Amino acid sequence: MYVGQSESQLREALATAERVAPCVLWIDEIEKGLATGGGDGGTTRRLIGQFLFWMQELSAKVFMVATANDVSTLPPELLRKGRFDELFFVDLPDAADRAEILNMYFRKYLSTEPSAGLIDDLVAITDGFSGSDLDAVVHDVATKMYVERRTDLPREAEVVQFFTNVVPYSQTNPEDLAAIRAWGTSRGVPASRRRHESSVT
Repeated sequence: MYVGQSESQLREALATAERVAPCVLWIDEIEKGLATGGGDGGTTRRLIGQFLFWMQELSAKVFMVATANDVSTLPPELLRKGRFDELFFVDLPDAADRAEILNMYFRKYLSTEPSAGLIDDLVAITDGFSGSDLDAVVHDVATKMYVERRTDLPREAEVVQFFTNVVPYSQTNPEDLAAIRAWGTSRGVPASRRRHESSVT
């Protein structure tokens, strides 16, 4: 009874994008739905074929952006030139990026501007953190404040402790990170403006 449901749902999703065009179609972690592999009765291959046909024949003004954590699992025909205008590689945030991200999440979750000294300390100890790592830790601080019904920001030493208790993905899976970087740096355009400028100069 479930045969064909995946294809039908994809067809409806793509048709919706066309109906609301002009629009931006954001596909988060595209490899979760289109990663190559067996054991699914050919469903994945049919989805890939359907998606590629839609991309080729699309006439509506749909600007498509997709993210992927593991590009190597995507079918090569999806990555060939002409499917997507450009492939960007987003590396781990550098010090300046981390400072900007931390400030953003402090404002979002805690409605406060952290001191410059606190940001400097956090930037120093979060080398190797991803943006989602930083998001999760600041969210944890906000959760603790909510549970304890606190309105004042915890002491800076307490905030720092939240971050020092985290082991980021870059440390738990360095081999995976190295493989992702090897793929991204050789086949993608650096997404960071600072990295792009340094590579040009």
